[in-house]
Amino acid sequence: MVMVALAIGLGGGGTVNPQTEMLLQFLIALLLLPLTISSKWQRGLGAIPRAMLLLAGLILVLPVLQLIPLPPSIWHALPGRTIELQSLTLVQAGQTWMPLTMAPSRTFASLLAMLCPVLLMLQVSRLSLRGRNWLCVTITVGAVLSLVLGVLQLSHTGGWSWSLYSQFSEGYLVGFQANHNAEADFLLISILAMGVLVTTRLGDGRHHGLTWVGFLFILLALVIGLLMTGSRTGIALGLPILALLGFMLWPMLRNKKTARWGLGGIVGALVIGGAAISQLQSVQKVIARFFLTKEARWDLWADTWFAIHQVWPIGSGIGTIVPMLEAAERLDVVDPSRPVRAHNDWLEWILEGGLPGVILLGLVIIIIATVAIRAFMEASRAGSPPARRAQVIFGCGVLIVCGLHSIVDYPLRSMALATLAAIAVALLVTPAAVQRSSS
Repeated sequence: MVMVALAIGLGGGGTVNPQTEMLLQFLIALLLLPLTISSKWQRGLGAIPRAMLLLAGLILVLPVLQLIPLPPSIWHALPGRTIELQSLTLVQAGQTWMPLTMAPSRTFASLLAMLCPVLLMLQVSRLSLRGRNWLCVTITVGAVLSLVLGVLQLSHTGGWSWSLYSQFSEGYLVGFQANHNAEADFLLISILAMGVLVTTRLGDGRHHGLTWVGFLFILLALVIGLLMTGSRTGIALGLPILALLGFMLWPMLRNKKTARWGLGGIVGALVIGGAAISQLQSVQKVIARFFLTKEARWDLWADTWFAIHQVWPIGSGIGTIVPMLEAAERLDVVDPSRPVRAHNDWLEWILEGGLPGVILLGLVIIIIATVAIRAFMEASRAGSPPARRAQVIFGCGVLIVCGLHSIVDYPLRSMALATLAAIAVALLVTPAAVQRSSS
């Protein structure tokens, strides 16, 4: 819980705010020490599932291989290395051993950033059902605190920006994130995490009036916060996430007819409330973003696609998007801003990983899909705890959010969201207590 809280609070800066990421990496490494070297701290934890170990290896193997120095006879023949070779030759260093990546320091920094979510994924996969619920508590509380911080950001209370980072999306609710799109994803994930808690609470079959009141109040706050992030894709993803939330809670509703009327009332209240606040200037700014005629992402995608062809099939190296885009940027789209990302994480991964990255990504997707199908079949059996089914839906929902938003953005380049995605994957495997009882 402490590691997840730290990831939420310090991991949202992205590559343009490396200081907090470095601090987060140090703190997580420090907290992981007792979990790996002390048998007392491992009490109650299950064994790491083989699927998680395989996933961890597949995720980390590419940046590791890209950092291995190669003899000149090999790297000289790699695509896209002509200018580098000519530059090194000018200083009599053309015969130096060089790795596959074109920017070793950036790839090494990316590897360190990837280690934290992967290690946390392995540890979360060892938790019991109850332990995993406590992580959902941490995520939900983090979302509420992020909303409070976001209100301060929008109001400029005391004349301060209230951001944790030097570079952030000004004018939008960003909370613990630097990117308003990342904050939207975090709020969507928090909605599902809250659904897990409500499902667990209602699992005893009793009426929980206060639980429903608290749930609806926080849900409304999260939805309003989602709107104030100004993230177009994030707001659009709100509908399928709310549908998943309803799918998660539906078995817990004792009176389905009353629930339908209640759902209609909630939808009506949201529509009326949305119409009422749509006249606010801050909301008008968000609405205007849906009608932009010029989209800078299209130019970035074109430049990224050109860069891919320059280094295919080897790739340029994990974390090398900035120098690659700067070299590939067309003169007619050059402006004072600096391209930091491709704004399509799938495309960016193809550039950085090449054909090996595509193959590894395919294997990772196949393994996760297999684990998810098995988890859902297991959670749907008679006698399975409601919390288990809710956690599986949560895991699938988080991966859907990250996967779809990656088409137009880069959610997993935030250590906070990468950590939440890693937790989502870990929640798909069988909880520790069930593993022990079946052995």
